[in-house]
Amino acid sequence: MIKFALTHPESVEPIMSEVKRRDIRYIRLVIIDLNGMPRAMLIPEYQLPTALKEGIGFDGSSMGLVNIEHSDLALHPDPSTFLIPMWETPGVALMFTYLSNPDGTHFEGDCRGRLKVTLDELEEKSMGLNTGPELEYFYVSRSNGSIAPFGAGGYFYIPPMDPTEDLKLDTMMNLEAAGFQLDKIHHEVGQGQQEINFRYADALKTADNVVLYKLVVKTIADKKGTSATFMPKPFWGMNGSGSHYHQSMFDLKTGRNLFGDRDSETGLSKLAFQYVAGILSHSRAMSMVVAPIVNSYKRLVPHYEAPVYIAWGLGNRSAIVRVPQYPGDKAKVSRIEYRHPDPSCNPYLATTAMLKAGLDGVKRKADPPEIFDDNVYHAEGLEMLPENLGEAVDVFEKDKVLTGALGEYISNNLVKAKRAEYEAYLKYVGTDWASSRPRITPWEIERYMVTC
Repeated sequence: MIKFALTHPESVEPIMSEVKRRDIRYIRLVIIDLNGMPRAMLIPEYQLPTALKEGIGFDGSSMGLVNIEHSDLALHPDPSTFLIPMWETPGVALMFTYLSNPDGTHFEGDCRGRLKVTLDELEEKSMGLNTGPELEYFYVSRSNGSIAPFGAGGYFYIPPMDPTEDLKLDTMMNLEAAGFQLDKIHHEVGQGQQEINFRYADALKTADNVVLYKLVVKTIADKKGTSATFMPKPFWGMNGSGSHYHQSMFDLKTGRNLFGDRDSETGLSKLAFQYVAGILSHSRAMSMVVAPIVNSYKRLVPHYEAPVYIAWGLGNRSAIVRVPQYPGDKAKVSRIEYRHPDPSCNPYLATTAMLKAGLDGVKRKADPPEIFDDNVYHAEGLEMLPENLGEAVDVFEKDKVLTGALGEYISNNLVKAKRAEYEAYLKYVGTDWASSRPRITPWEIERYMVTC
């Protein structure tokens, strides 16, 4: 099924020329685990030709990718991702990787490879997917195992009310030096809550950018003596952090936006309507992938601009799918915004799930429900998202489209890991979900501050 090349001997000469020209001594080879967390090994520059031609072996069991009795895997640098980050020590470059089994076949647990395969299948139909997520996060102060918001700013606050300006400016310069095109930067609703939006790109590039974005935000915060967290709900009683995914399909030959139609009343094409229908029909099952941790379900509560009910609307921020109503030619700028995901999700698996869910609607020529114009939180009779991670796992397991999208290996491992995570939380709190929901526990702070 997987067809793309893992080894790249043809890239050795041009990349090594750049390595020599820029005086690069070491290359950080990034692996994405099933939680979407970047792991990495450093290799000296003289090992890079071997890595590009043959790959480099590593212990996959130590990061939970395989069992200990079959622990050997190999990583293969993706030459298109070669980057010299400004936030790294001088002389260090970075590359993302794909993973293989010892016999050279693609490893089915490689989430970055899974997205690549899914996009290659779409490419065979002469179509591509653009995505543009909006990842919110908090700057926090840590003390004695607890956290507090850094600063007391609110929505669109500026200095001196927002004391994080230097942090954000340093972060923005590092991102732009890495090739990011930034759109909008501002203080969000919550105290210490921020949003730095970067320009959309093809879905694989965007997923890599999400990893880099989070890495830069957390690295710069650490260097400046504070911390940043992408936990979905670090503080009860305050807005949580979302990762709203803007998405549209395009024609690979012409670049035309396939979701736009200037003759449509909504600005959306028939394809976009069908895609929305697919997204909505699989939203409950997607929860385990796009809202993948216990803490995610403390964000998904009414009245904090987080989706709870499955509905869609034009410019309606209470709905799970929103069609932004911004200026521009509708044939070009029309897109959908899926508000369900949060920044703890694995961007590769989340994108795979969203695309496959949308395409299922296209395949079935499905019609979405009526556009919802009212405040969804005041509605009655609408289907709701899962209330907790345990319920999300149960719903995901029954959805053949999504388990097929991620593949048997990833699906089974995620189900096992997420069920164990939810059970560990319930054991810690010693009570049921509903009783523990309206508070953020030390268990969550300890578990998610580093990994999210």
